[in-house]
Amino acid sequence: MGAGKTTLVNHILRTADQRIAVLVNDFGDINIDEDLIASQDGDTISLSNGCICCSLVDGFSSALETVRGIEPRPERLVIESSGVADPATVSAYGHGPGLTLDATIVVVDAEMIRKKANDVYVGDTIIGQLRSADIVVMNKIDLVSDQDGQLTEDWLRERCPDAVIIGAANGVVDPALLFGVVDTKAPGSGPHNHKQHSDEHTNHQHADSLFESWSWSSSKPLSRLAVEQLMQTMPDEVVRAKGLLLLDDEPERIMTLQRVGRRWTLHPFGSRGHDDQNRLVVIGFHGAISGDWLKEKLL
Repeated sequence: MGAGKTTLVNHILRTADQRIAVLVNDFGDINIDEDLIASQDGDTISLSNGCICCSLVDGFSSALETVRGIEPRPERLVIESSGVADPATVSAYGHGPGLTLDATIVVVDAEMIRKKANDVYVGDTIIGQLRSADIVVMNKIDLVSDQDGQLTEDWLRERCPDAVIIGAANGVVDPALLFGVVDTKAPGSGPHNHKQHSDEHTNHQHADSLFESWSWSSSKPLSRLAVEQLMQTMPDEVVRAKGLLLLDDEPERIMTLQRVGRRWTLHPFGSRGHDDQNRLVVIGFHGAISGDWLKEKLL
């Protein structure tokens, strides 16, 4: 509690370029900017950017039913649970009908996490939360020295070695690091939304001062083994990989690939069309991979 998860949710809502539904325990805690609020109807707040907030006052099941009835359908669902909740229990809802779990995100206070983990009352809960995390946002790094920040990061890596650890100040994290593929068949959707004129294309860009992204597209179906080997050999400096893929052993279907930390999944996405292409995006720390490395692994 007090690590900044609500601040992170606010940042996601303010910078959203997709329709996001957020389930929160209490509207009073979220402090949504007034200029974003378009309307409020009972336990639902509609925002001017197409996002919505739903209260969990009547429980998860009721809130999820509310979200399922919204048109147009939200593209993302973010659940902000209480500071003492079990992330594994909450994330189980991500396997429900029509839903795909993207990531379990735990926000910690860079200044206080080690002390709180030793607390006789909440220490075990905190350690359990960390072990459930796919992504750990180490917030408030601006309040600690570089040395203390590194000590805390090392401490976190010992307790959640499979998770991605992202430093942040004021809950500011690029949503591209948190979210995977949008589950929609709308034209131009997915990780690489401009049409490629060549049969194969690799692109590279600097996302910000810490991260780079690499994108690759091709119309040639991939070997499942090549994709599996790519996922298994990704360096730890890779934060995310996401894409829509054509596999040579799935001639009728597109597959969706999601990787966060060391966890990755490959699931059916929809029927394959005549003009569909492989579209893959990898996001990581500077120098984590190269475009040539990515291309070599997939050929």
